[in-house]
Amino acid sequence: MEKNLLGLPCSITDTEAWKVLEAREYMIGADQLLAEIMEKKLFSNVEIMWILKKMVYYYGSRDNLLKLAPPERLLMNMNHVLRAFYILFDAQSPELDDNIRSYISARLTDATWGISARTREYLYKIN
Repeated sequence: MEKNLLGLPCSITDTEAWKVLEAREYMIGADQLLAEIMEKKLFSNVEIMWILKKMVYYYGSRDNLLKLAPPERLLMNMNHVLRAFYILFDAQSPELDDNIRSYISARLTDATWGISARTREYLYKIN
């Protein structure tokens, strides 16, 4: 894997392919680029990360349009995002900085609400 000036492995967003994809996004627009990528049968790593970045941004916004979407569909979309991250981490097993590891741990702790047996019992009771 390529190294940056500090000797750390470069991320996908540091590559020339990422810069080319971003330049294309600015030139034709994010929606058109997404449509082009979706037409392909096999995505490159850069395209996968670009789509994940867009999904994280889109689902992180508090958009009224998202409130109209069926909850089952939103949950399935997020499930697919999580699977992509799982496969990526499983394949790469990246060495993570303690700050990044702390951030990821905090987000996962927040996101696991509803997984424990106690929380599930609570949800069944209020339903």
